[in-house]
Amino acid sequence: MRLSPAGSIALALALAGCGGGDAGWKQYRTETFEESTAYNKQLAFPSSLACRAVKQALLSQGYMIDRSSESIILVGSKNWQVEDETTVTLNLQVTCVHNDDESSTVFAAAVQELSRVQRVTGSMSAGVSIATVTVPQSSGRQLVVVGRDTIRDPEFYGRFYALVQRFAENERKASTLQDAKEKGSSAR
Repeated sequence: MRLSPAGSIALALALAGCGGGDAGWKQYRTETFEESTAYNKQLAFPSSLACRAVKQALLSQGYMIDRSSESIILVGSKNWQVEDETTVTLNLQVTCVHNDDESSTVFAAAVQELSRVQRVTGSMSAGVSIATVTVPQSSGRQLVVVGRDTIRDPEFYGRFYALVQRFAENERKASTLQDAKEKGSSAR
């Protein structure tokens, strides 16, 4: 069987598309699943207090909290418009887990998304088998996610956990003062 030059080019393009485009998608091979990472921090507070501190930390920094989240999972997001047609969104998902020793472990993972306004065209196809006609239907500009990456920077998570720690400590101090006041007033 002999292919025409156009057929040869089409076949080469099809095979190239099937072959080597997955090199960037092999990141799972570098996963080491280490016990100690930047994605978790043990705190000397019960999980109820730690989770309240997480919520306060997110809200105090301008993150919007997703209301549809499960109660043990908090998802906060924050947006920046870095250029006229470019937006960066930071999504931070946090879970608090109670430990047997009355401490808790806070797990956090942040994903940064880069979105750009791009021209998007739509088309409509009608027909059967060989006699299909495609007609441009509409075009417009739309914000499209062009990149997404998990934040791996230990300093980012360190700053987050430090703020959570401060909110938890402040709430514990306030609770201790309130308990002392209640004991003092009931002793009279």
